[in-house]
Order: sequence, then structure tokens, then C-alpha cells
Amino acid sequence: MSRRHIGYSGIYGKGDQANYRRDDIANEAQHHKINAQGFRTKDQNEAMTNMIEEHMQDGVAERYKHDPTYSATMHGHKPSRGAKTDADIQREEEEIINRKKEKTDSLPGKKL
Repeated sequence: MSRRHIGYSGIYGKGDQANYRRDDIANEAQHHKINAQGFRTKDQNEAMTNMIEEHMQDGVAERYKHDPTYSATMHGHKPSRGAKTDADIQREEEEIINRKKEKTDSLPGKKL
């Protein structure tokens, strides 16, 4: 028995129907430096899906770099005591840096 799709065959990717608004395509393409608006509809949808996946992967990679507990959490484990301690130290250091920035922002002659 064959599987039937309803609608245009060009809008199916990975078994899902995906249509994106022109504004969304333009906005995402601007961040990725790709002129996806010049593509055909099928290619626009594929390009948009790829750009969104890329964006999500970048976010996950950043989180792995900056959050010591993220790796364990992503794999369904409880973070170790060391990872929790590292996260606490990181938070404390960020608070100290933010307090120092607030103090120096009020100095006369400080350029914004």
C-alpha cells in the first residue's frame, strides 16, 4: 500500500508539511547571510528548515560551553557535585563582574 500525500509534493520534507512566511524567511536569511527569497518554494522551505536547525545547534553548542550542568542534564542524568559547584562559582563570578560594571558606569568621563 503506498502512502499518499495531499497537497503539493514540493512542500514535504522529512514527512512533514512545512510552509514559512516570507517575513520569517527574510529574517532568518538575514542572520545566515543567505538569499533564500530567490529560491523556489520547495528550496525556500528546505533552506529555512536548515537555517533553523543550524540556529538550534549553535544554541546547544553555546550552552555546552557555558553551563557545566547542561551535559548531564541533556543525557538525562543528575549533574555531579563538581558540575553544580562550577555552576555556582560561575554565577558568583558573573554577579561580581556585573557589580563592578555598575560601579564603573557611574564614573564621570566614562564613555558609553
